[in-house]
Amino acid sequence: MEEIVTDILIVGGGPGGMMAGLTAGQFWPRKKILMVRPESLSVIPCGIPYIFGTLGGTREDLLGLEPFLASGGSLRVGRVLSVDRSGRTARLEDGALIQWERLVLGTGGENFVPPIPGVDLDKVFILRKDYAFLDDLFHAMTTEVRRLAIIGGGFVGVEFADEIRKRGVEVHLVEMMPHLMAASLDVDLCQAVENQLKKNGVHIHTGAAVEALTPDTSGRRVGGVRIAGQDPLPVDAVLISIGVRPNVTLAREMGLTLSRSGGVWVDAFQRSREDPAIFAVGDCAHKQDFFTRKAIHAMFASQAAAEGRIAGMNLYALRQPRYNAGSVSIYASQIDGLAFGVVGMTSAQARAEGFPFLAAAARLPDHHPSTLPGTTETTCRVILAEDSTQILGGQIIGGPTTGELLNTIGLAVQMRATALDLASMQFGSQPRLTSSIHPLVAATGEALRRHRALHPPCETDHTGEGSS
Repeated sequence: MEEIVTDILIVGGGPGGMMAGLTAGQFWPRKKILMVRPESLSVIPCGIPYIFGTLGGTREDLLGLEPFLASGGSLRVGRVLSVDRSGRTARLEDGALIQWERLVLGTGGENFVPPIPGVDLDKVFILRKDYAFLDDLFHAMTTEVRRLAIIGGGFVGVEFADEIRKRGVEVHLVEMMPHLMAASLDVDLCQAVENQLKKNGVHIHTGAAVEALTPDTSGRRVGGVRIAGQDPLPVDAVLISIGVRPNVTLAREMGLTLSRSGGVWVDAFQRSREDPAIFAVGDCAHKQDFFTRKAIHAMFASQAAAEGRIAGMNLYALRQPRYNAGSVSIYASQIDGLAFGVVGMTSAQARAEGFPFLAAAARLPDHHPSTLPGTTETTCRVILAEDSTQILGGQIIGGPTTGELLNTIGLAVQMRATALDLASMQFGSQPRLTSSIHPLVAATGEALRRHRALHPPCETDHTGEGSS
């Protein structure tokens, strides 16, 4: 039996596990780091939809190992079958035994399989982040499929629809809610994205409840989608992307506490409840909403990477006191030249949670003067608490500056900034790179105007005494 000794064992090689390893190499350079994952090749999760159009192949989306290896880490391809917490050992599928001091679980998530009749038919693909699966899916989309139904109209479904249609495939995007991305964007922004997809030739079916996937004449391969109240939709293949659940099989067998969200319960440093030497990061770890503290499924690569950094720097000593403020959801995407995204709460979410709020927006060009080549109109919307004007969230629809505007709003939310903080902030401008007025300054200025109208200040005369 092979026996391996390491200081830090990372189970899983996605963004969370990879970032934990990289950070551990920086903060604990004398420690030996071993990563175990089932595949030798791993993909960048956010780049998966672009394999089918923009990138043109699975290999173009590889998550490189070079930085991890350069930091002193090593990779073992395999599967961890069991972990002995008291003995500080892990048993691999091939029988090898690994002795460890610190354990980081980054086992990711499992795609939700809906209880729809016909999901087991051939050419029904349940989205996975596995290289071999994606390679097979790419082959099918480029050689066998002429009519595809995508079930799930969130960010991932929208990205897949727009990328796969570039292959000449007729794409039908099926969503049971009234609008695509209705859980993430306010209605008018949802409609703007829908209009862009329709312009690109994607067929959209909203308010559509899938009753069954039906076979073709062979009885083995999918041939259609049955939608309640609609004519059958004939297809060559179906791609299902309607959610991810934490993969906690190993954690459960280890006896770790699981949270209401289904993930491993972790503290502010990503440590498990049972053992401060065991950490969990990424999709398998518990998430709480920044504002409500409710359990949420904030499963995206940037969140996993942030948790990996926290775990990596605190493996052997807590670097600084840290309050676990919860997760701020930050999503962004782009269809052709139309970029869009959201931070924190939307108007609908604030209303549903009972937050009295104000919403305000500004629309302006991202260059000045607007006659400069490549200028894009940008709409910046902010959501803020009505009483304190604390920033609750924001949405952007525009061009290349969308991503960094969203990150700025995300920082403002995490810093608990108010509308006044942003409306009065100093910023740099350059004609080819920025708007003449920062979109956040313009939007929060409008928000303050509305707040003042609702809560007028006491006016004073020239003597400083109040006047009526």
